[in-house]
Amino acid sequence: MKKLILTMAMAMAVVCGLQAQTVNRYDAKLDGRIAVTIALQEDNGGIAAGYIYYPRAKNPAPIMVIGSVMNYPNNEAVYYLNEYQSDGTITGTISIERENGKLKGTWINPKTQKVLTLTGLTVSRRQPEWFTESLLTPEDPGDIGHEYSFEQWSPKYGENMGGTITFRAAGKNKIQFECMNALNNIAEGKSEAGRPAVLDGNKFEYREVNECHYAFRATFFRRFVVLETISGGESTRCFGLNASFDGVYIKVKK
Repeated sequence: MKKLILTMAMAMAVVCGLQAQTVNRYDAKLDGRIAVTIALQEDNGGIAAGYIYYPRAKNPAPIMVIGSVMNYPNNEAVYYLNEYQSDGTITGTISIERENGKLKGTWINPKTQKVLTLTGLTVSRRQPEWFTESLLTPEDPGDIGHEYSFEQWSPKYGENMGGTITFRAAGKNKIQFECMNALNNIAEGKSEAGRPAVLDGNKFEYREVNECHYAFRATFFRRFVVLETISGGESTRCFGLNASFDGVYIKVKK
């Protein structure tokens, strides 16, 4: 009985989360030919997440899109998003913005760098019927996954590059981690033995990762974690040039 009540409460939380967060729906055609719908939500921290949907695909299904949003005083927003497969591979880069009162957008293939224009772009608050799960639902500390990762094409190296972070429980609301990010160069580090990260809700901050005093914040959502550097630029000098833990990592192992 208790299990049933808990399950019903979790289901209601998901529904309430969807109702509480506005869904912005963008309809367009890629290069004037391929119909596409993008449905997005955003949180107070500038994170935007949702799905892109290709209704004419052979097996149409929502694909995760996650990135950032910049809101301006005139209530206009600019989105910068990546399209993620379930294994963390980035298969598209999307931008949506308003210029001179008109919406415009692009979709870029990371490997070929081919740019497709989002033509006939319109926005509404009509939530698509396939939008059944909010990606911005905070993760329960007890459900944090074991491994999160992402990969995207690197023109410099001619192959996919990315990052991985793994977690293991170290007591109530405490976790040990090990991270490696090779997107721009090599950044790697782990929590000290006996000094795990301490969760505050769905977040933690960890300082003194290395002798350069590198520090970062992790924010967990149900299907991904966002890592952000919170220390000064000098703190990355122990890594390779332009390297950090920063990025959106998709949950690939529970």
